[in-house]
Amino acid sequence: MNYLELAVTVLPPVDDNVEIVAAFLSDYGFEGSAEDENLKAYIQADKITEAEIHIIANELVVKNFIDSTFLIDTIAPRNWNDEWEKNYFQPILIGKRCLIKSSFHKTDLKADYEILIDPKMSFGTGHHETTSLMVEYLLEIDLKDKTVLDMGTGTGILGILASMLGSKSVVGIDNDSWCYENTLENLELNKIENFDICLGDAGLLKNYPHTFEVVIANINRHILLADIHYYVQAMQKGGQILLSGFYDEDLEVIQAEAEKCGLKFISHKQKNKWNAAQFIL
Repeated sequence: MNYLELAVTVLPPVDDNVEIVAAFLSDYGFEGSAEDENLKAYIQADKITEAEIHIIANELVVKNFIDSTFLIDTIAPRNWNDEWEKNYFQPILIGKRCLIKSSFHKTDLKADYEILIDPKMSFGTGHHETTSLMVEYLLEIDLKDKTVLDMGTGTGILGILASMLGSKSVVGIDNDSWCYENTLENLELNKIENFDICLGDAGLLKNYPHTFEVVIANINRHILLADIHYYVQAMQKGGQILLSGFYDEDLEVIQAEAEKCGLKFISHKQKNKWNAAQFIL
């Protein structure tokens, strides 16, 4: 599957505006990375047109968040491991208990749980604040013999950790075929056998044959608000849900929508303006 790449130059104040631009694009389904003022965001080519990307980017230009010389390019599928190895994916220790590294990493770091991730194009290496926050939550809660749903599974990292923490079974759902294939590879790398990966979206939950005691959804504000009712329908009474992929200022609207669906707010975590929140049904 091809991707479309949007490359932009973020205007000063760069630190603040990079976060604003990343969050804005995330609401449209983009995933990306930034180096100083240079930000690149990616989205599946079948989800949006170049004309629509122009409209989105021009809105950021008008608001003085990015320079007008943005570029849009088509990126053919390729193995992204070399890109990650050359750039930013280094071994990371989260909560002093979970080590995330790739098969090409050599490190002396040790932890209770070691996850191997070869990320390709998929989101989820532990370096992004939202993934890190969700890992922290998973390390805190009791997952022993629990049934777990991992929405927007990406690399499978969170579901893999849930399995390592004793979950009875894990179901991962992602609408990206690269994520589907990447998760299968990461499951094999980590010798995980109780994780079923499905290609699709939250609509799959309408007729799913069983419910879940724990739901994980690390996606973005837009999708969380649109799909949270599907997640709740798939939950067991008394179950809990962990949500992330949104900013500090989005917590109130996420909490309000969750409460409309019958969820009770328990806690939230924050890191560099990113948030994760815990609810029970």
